[in-house]
Amino acid sequence: MTMKIEVRTLKNGVKSYYFRIVLNGKATHKRGFSSRKEAVNAYRAYKVAEANGQLESQQVKRIKFNELAAEWLAMKAKDVKPSTYKKIEERYKLHIQPYFKGVYLDELTPIKAQKFVNQQAAAFVRYDWTVGIVAQIFKKAVQYAYVKNNPFANIDKPRAKKAPSRDTVQFYDVEELKRFLNSAYQLYNKDHYSRYLFFRLLAFTGMRKGEALALNWSDVDFSNKTLSISKTVVTVESGEVISEEPKTKASNRLMTLDDETISALAEWKLRQHELYQALGYSASPCNYVFNSSVNSFVTLGKPRQWCREIAKAADLPAIIIHGFRHTYATLAVQSGMDIKQLQYQLGHNDVHTTLQIYAEVTKKQKTETASIFANFVNQSTQISTQENN
Repeated sequence: MTMKIEVRTLKNGVKSYYFRIVLNGKATHKRGFSSRKEAVNAYRAYKVAEANGQLESQQVKRIKFNELAAEWLAMKAKDVKPSTYKKIEERYKLHIQPYFKGVYLDELTPIKAQKFVNQQAAAFVRYDWTVGIVAQIFKKAVQYAYVKNNPFANIDKPRAKKAPSRDTVQFYDVEELKRFLNSAYQLYNKDHYSRYLFFRLLAFTGMRKGEALALNWSDVDFSNKTLSISKTVVTVESGEVISEEPKTKASNRLMTLDDETISALAEWKLRQHELYQALGYSASPCNYVFNSSVNSFVTLGKPRQWCREIAKAADLPAIIIHGFRHTYATLAVQSGMDIKQLQYQLGHNDVHTTLQIYAEVTKKQKTETASIFANFVNQSTQISTQENN
């Protein structure tokens, strides 16, 4: 170890020893030693500390989990849609921030991480949402060298809490869909006809809930029986707004409607006009197909209430609103729709998303095909044997 100890005499006549040393690639002077031996020992101690990562300049400041989480959220806000960010922020504030209050990043061991995962799995059906957020924050902590390893890197994922029975149905089969729409018609034909129309549109087009609620009458071409989708209702920090920014590049699309759905739209447009005439308007001021009581768009939470009422009246298991897209896709596959056409209808940017639906539906069909083929061959064999006898 090469070192050069220098000495100088102070004004009071006392000798002071010092040296120049390079630490972490940066040259610096250390002064104020009373003897050469003390300076030599200090030089060696600095070099040992540097090698062991123990220098003060090498120590990363300890910070709490929620401090880094705030930085991560600020970055996330710039990378995702406002509606997506709002969901992330809500989950963080509700399920994550209270749990990690006062906890430093380096205090969370793999065992404590697993305990958090187990707690989330016991409480929520989709616990992977909150666990995923925490894991991403710790990934950033490793990147910033606040911790050496991500304690969520090798967690065990327990079986999720079973979803309530009312929400376990992902889609309806064709007979259930018929019952649901008949029930909707019976409930709302006289009053609130638009609620029946809403579910008919979802079932017969596969459009998203927000896309349906954002529809204007100018989007409907009765002559050509088409529907233009170019906007959607989204949630932002200030509330819900109409966004003309598509969910994906493929979301903007022109859909052809069947005769009965076109008739249902025409029926509702007439009724909507009559309702406003009864309020004293000479002409209907409605722009939205599905208008609220204050002539704005209907909020995203409303259809869930209608859906539960309809399912209960039809004696059907409840279905989440997004399940009507799955229903449409499932029945479209079963009816023989081409995969590229289905991708267009659903507004999927990536065909792999559509292929996943194809895989789920055709898995059952493959099993049925095998049985049909086996029965056909067996019957043919029996007939051939009988003829030979």
